Amino acid sequence: MGDRYQSNQSPRDSSGSMTNERFGKLVTETSKGISNFNQLTRSIAQKMSLFGTPQDSRSNHVHIKELTEKGNKLVAKINRRLQELNRGAKGAAGRTRRTQINKLSADYKNQVRVFEETCERLLESERQSVDFIRRSSQSFRGGDSRQSRKGVEFTNYSEDQIYAQANVIIYDEDDMQRREDDIIQINHQLREVNAAFTEIDGLIQDQGETVVEIVENTETAKENVSSALEEVRQAEQRKKCCAFTKIELFFFVILLLVIFMAVMGILFAAK
Repeated sequence: MGDRYQSNQSPRDSSGSMTNERFGKLVTETSKGISNFNQLTRSIAQKMSLFGTPQDSRSNHVHIKELTEKGNKLVAKINRRLQELNRGAKGAAGRTRRTQINKLSADYKNQVRVFEETCERLLESERQSVDFIRRSSQSFRGGDSRQSRKGVEFTNYSEDQIYAQANVIIYDEDDMQRREDDIIQINHQLREVNAAFTEIDGLIQDQGETVVEIVENTETAKENVSSALEEVRQAEQRKKCCAFTKIELFFFVILLLVIFMAVMGILFAAK
């Protein structure tokens, strides 16, 4: 039963390393997560293209804020998978797995960079808009919406006006405060994404350097073993040569004795 669990359910093989099946599944999930992250960033950029146009609205900005929150959560999920992949890049398959992790890490790094750049443009645009409206327009509170101030009528006001109109005349202070709160929250999401990525990027680089060092040490060890085996082989050959030389010398001595005996026999016979 235990063996069956080990082979069918455990993400580790008998040696304690991550199974190829589990590693492959994590690679697929991580790649899909990075692709979703790319699509999410593109959606933010698409909604930003409505800024300053009649199609812009409070709803559009709410969706953008939600997308930045989803981006933050997606980064956390990708990080967890990369950490698990990183732990699985050990053993005999470590070098091959490291290549796959490096590829995913590079793709991920590019997507995070694009996400950060997009959010920075978003924040800069929003800050400029808020600053311009506050400097050029009159504010009121919700309770004043049916009154007039300095000859400006506040009736028929809609929050969408501070997003969709190029020239804002009046704005509700509560609406503007909500927009400023969005800027703070989006900036917070961006900082968390940056911190999370910096952590995982450093971990992957450190582990990669460790794997490279292990591989180099392994290759060095292999070279040392090969060198030692070659020396042993050469010593064995020298030993065989020495053995053959002794045998040949023995037979040569015997041959000389035989010749000597034959010569002596002939000399004695001649006398």
